[in-house]
Amino acid sequence: MRSVGVLIIGAGASGMMAAIGAKKYTKNVLLMEKMSNPGKKILATGNGRCNYTNYKQSPEYYHSSEDGFAWKVIKKMDQKKTVDLFASMGIMPSDRDGYVYPFSGQAVSVRNVLVRELERLKTEFHQDEKVISVKEHISNKTGLPDGYIVTTEKDKYLAKKIIIATGGKASPVHGSDGDGYLFAKALEQNITEPVPALTYCTLDDKFSKEWSGVRVKGNVTAFDDNGNKMASDFGELQMVTNGISGIPVFQISRYISMELSKGKRPYINMDIMPSYTVNFLKEEIAKRINKYRQYSIADIFEGMLHQKLIKALLISCGISSKEKASSITENEIDLITKKLKSWRLNVTGTGDFTKAQVTCGGVDTSGIDSDTMESKTKKGLYFSGEVVDVDGICGGYNLQWAWSSGYIAGISASKALENEKNKK
Repeated sequence: MRSVGVLIIGAGASGMMAAIGAKKYTKNVLLMEKMSNPGKKILATGNGRCNYTNYKQSPEYYHSSEDGFAWKVIKKMDQKKTVDLFASMGIMPSDRDGYVYPFSGQAVSVRNVLVRELERLKTEFHQDEKVISVKEHISNKTGLPDGYIVTTEKDKYLAKKIIIATGGKASPVHGSDGDGYLFAKALEQNITEPVPALTYCTLDDKFSKEWSGVRVKGNVTAFDDNGNKMASDFGELQMVTNGISGIPVFQISRYISMELSKGKRPYINMDIMPSYTVNFLKEEIAKRINKYRQYSIADIFEGMLHQKLIKALLISCGISSKEKASSITENEIDLITKKLKSWRLNVTGTGDFTKAQVTCGGVDTSGIDSDTMESKTKKGLYFSGEVVDVDGICGGYNLQWAWSSGYIAGISASKALENEKNKK
């Protein structure tokens, strides 16, 4: 069994950054990756351009069961330090309204400079080596834990410090299959149930199959089944067959997923005409009906809504699109107007982990020291990245969490290792 100072499991964004941080204080670092291609998920971010951080930062952009945990970590390794670190590795930043991309416009540039930096630092890096199990090692001399036995498909290692940076369960094609949670559980760490986040929502309403392909700017608000508001967002909504997508939906999907995982029935209220008041819309619809009484009710919305959206709207109101405008009642006008401003969408599910961008849930942050990313109950055990119960909104925030938590975990583990050596 080979001895290692700091062993990092997972060579994604956070794992590679952890290795770079760990090399700051010790040479004895081993980075382990089960896939043949490190940082594969990085290549898919930002539509292949990699929005690797955002200059606009705020605590509410990061979610966790423990309020403020992520922000404590981010402040120690913030966006400016991240941009500077990547600049030192060769990434020139391109600022697009706060969204930071590599000037090359290629996500592969970010992945490549990380790999190159690992090589420059002479980091031992094992690829195609899957970790099977992790357990504490008990010293024969003291009877106390003095490290961790990491067993892989190829070998066995005794590590003084380990960093679990395996990712969550989102996008398993890129290597995130939830194995980090199994390692954490084996080491008696609490796990908040992982659910998909930054994904679309499916609906059980008959009208949604009619609106596929429509895009409209609007507001979406998520409610729990008691009618309590959970979250809301504004932007371009994308109507898809049997559901709704788009960044605003992604932003609220974590709350929907959490409710569904509890067997609850959350719903979404959608405002597809946020620039107009209820009174204006009611008067406008009434005016159109009076002017075009001989036409169908669908015809009077021409120039106001997309034709597919008109059909879906009328179906949801129980009104035939062929019905004459002159036959529409005052109550039906009220119903249509209400739908335009507060259209209730009954959610049946969200996109699964294969469709989700990130995981909501993971290793419970109440058991992690935000100063070091070390477990509060297992000395020498560290966590970083998506395996931890932290998820950010769209816009480079999840990668910022990966960089910050990874770098701090790496530095903390290697510094602790060297301090222990110096005391002997």
